[in-house]
Amino acid sequence: MLLDVAILTGLGLLSAWMLTASRQRFAPATDELIEEINGKLPQTQCAQCGYPGCRPYAEAIVRGEAINKCPPGGASTIEVLADLLGREPLPLDESVGIETPPAVAVIREHECIGCTLCIVACPVDAIIGAQGQMHTVLESACTGCDLCREPCPVDCIDMVLQEESAVPDFPDVKKPCINCGDCAVACPKSLQPQLLYWYRDNNERTSVLKLNDCIECRLCDRVCPSEIPLTDIFKTSKARARRELRAKLAAEAAETRYIARESRQASKETRVAKRPSADDRAALLASLKGES
Repeated sequence: MLLDVAILTGLGLLSAWMLTASRQRFAPATDELIEEINGKLPQTQCAQCGYPGCRPYAEAIVRGEAINKCPPGGASTIEVLADLLGREPLPLDESVGIETPPAVAVIREHECIGCTLCIVACPVDAIIGAQGQMHTVLESACTGCDLCREPCPVDCIDMVLQEESAVPDFPDVKKPCINCGDCAVACPKSLQPQLLYWYRDNNERTSVLKLNDCIECRLCDRVCPSEIPLTDIFKTSKARARRELRAKLAAEAAETRYIARESRQASKETRVAKRPSADDRAALLASLKGES
């Protein structure tokens, strides 16, 4: 009995060691993991997570920070990060904020006094204007971070919810796919409709399977013995993929603007740091007068 327990314990420890070694061996390099995590974040740069931007938060997650501190990303982002990192998908930490629908800042322009404080606060340069002049928000560039409202001295900025089209549902399927292959034979584009059906909610897989090559001819529908509405399902998959692509491109554009702004700010700080102090200027002026 003791021997059996010792053997089982040894096998358990060996399995745990092999699993840990395997994870370490095949885990992506730290920089690559940071890039991947950063790509999953919404790029609002709102700093609600306690870090100055999405990339610093991604770096912190790699160091062990919790994955549930992104209110703009909400539950969906937490689930994606949990799946990527092999962690538990915890509920959103509401101490940093609550999940809200997408919104954009709108300035009540007739009340704006042109103080430029909102321009300074915006992390993605989505506000344009000049000192003493009316400001306005570029809706296409605004990430809804809400950082511009607090510094506004006249409280003339509103966060307006965006009307977002609902994610289309897949048509009901009454009978299961029997993998007969008839749809593949019928497809004029030599696609694999049965695989596109199985992976209908996986944009990466459907992209590899060339979903966009589908011409929606409905020939696969006609030959399907299970009467699965394949074409309508593929239309839904395409709509979901387009929605995800738009969100990805918007996030990438926001990150690009954020990086450009941070770089400009760093350059400005460097120039200011290189300026001689008041004491240095006074000493230089005194030495010049002494020489004359």
